[in-house]
Amino acid sequence: MKRYIITTGTVTYAIKGKDILKRNGYKAKVDRILSGKGSSGCGYAIIIENDIDRALELLKKAGIKILEINEE
Repeated sequence: MKRYIITTGTVTYAIKGKDILKRNGYKAKVDRILSGKGSSGCGYAIIIENDIDRALELLKKAGIKILEINEE
């Protein structure tokens, strides 16, 4: 199963985003991520293992600022 790491602008966005996704049936968690080359933000991300397209739609609709999306 693919895992998606959605980096947000702030820890507040990450927590709000996690709550929105959980209310919509996603298994989501917030995790601190290591700062890497070219990374921005505070170093927090929402991690999910489900449909990324629907998750992004929900987050954008809620005004959650997304900086980066990575797939593992």
